Amino acid sequence: MAINWIETEIIEHIKWTDTLASLKFKGTVLPYTAGQFTKVGLKVDGELLSRPYSYVSAPTDDYLEIVYVNVPDGSLTPRLHDLKAGDKLFTMEKSSGFFTMSEVPDGKNLWMLATGTGLGVFISLLKTQDPWKRFENIVLVHGVRNSDELIYQDQITQFDEANPGKFKYIQTVTREKKDGCLNLRIPAGLETKEIQNAANLEINTDSQFMICGNPDMINDTVELLGKQGLERNRRSKPGNITLEKYW
Repeated sequence: MAINWIETEIIEHIKWTDTLASLKFKGTVLPYTAGQFTKVGLKVDGELLSRPYSYVSAPTDDYLEIVYVNVPDGSLTPRLHDLKAGDKLFTMEKSSGFFTMSEVPDGKNLWMLATGTGLGVFISLLKTQDPWKRFENIVLVHGVRNSDELIYQDQITQFDEANPGKFKYIQTVTREKKDGCLNLRIPAGLETKEIQNAANLEINTDSQFMICGNPDMINDTVELLGKQGLERNRRSKPGNITLEKYW
C-alpha cells in the first residue's frame, strides 16, 4: 500500500546528549493511538529517505514527537540531527502498529520495560488515561548504558506526582554506577529480583508486561518470564507479554 506523506514543520529539537535527541514537529496527521509508530523522512537527491519511529507524543498533544539516536555513518539520522526549528520533515499521514493498550489483556500490575529510545513509546502510553484506569500498579523500568541517557525525567516526575502510590520508576545503568540506579541489565535485575524488590511487587500471572527495546533484552526477558509461566500475548491466545522490538 502506498504511503501518503505529508510535510511537517520542526518546532523544537531537543539534544539530550551528543547522539540522543528528540524532535517535535507540527503537521496534520490522521488520528492515531498511543503506542503506534510513524515514519519520518527527508528528501535526499530527489528520493525520500525514511525510518520508522514510535510516537513519544500522545494523541491529545498539539504536536508530534519522536526520539532518535544519531548514527554518525547513517543515511538519515545525521540529517535529522542537523534540523532546526522551522525546517521541514516528512511523515506518514496514517500511523501504524499494534503496541497499544487495547492489545494488552487485563491484569493487576503493568510492567513497562524499555531500553534506550524504547522509553519513548511508554511516555506516549502513560500520557493517556487507559493504563492508569486499568491497572492498580504501573512499573516503568528504563535501562541505559550511561546515566545521561535517562531522558524525560520531568515528564516521568509528573506521572509520579499525578498518581501517588500507583507508579514506580526504576532506572538501570550498565556502564557506570549512579546513585538511585541499579547497575545491571534488565533481565539480570529480574532474575536476581532486584527490580521486583525496588518496585515492592512480585511477578505473577496477574502481571502484564509491555517490553520495548533492543532484541537481546527482549529475548532474554521473555525467556526468563517464560520460566515463571508467563507467555507471549497473542490475539488467538491472550498471555502476559506484549512486545515491540527495535531493529
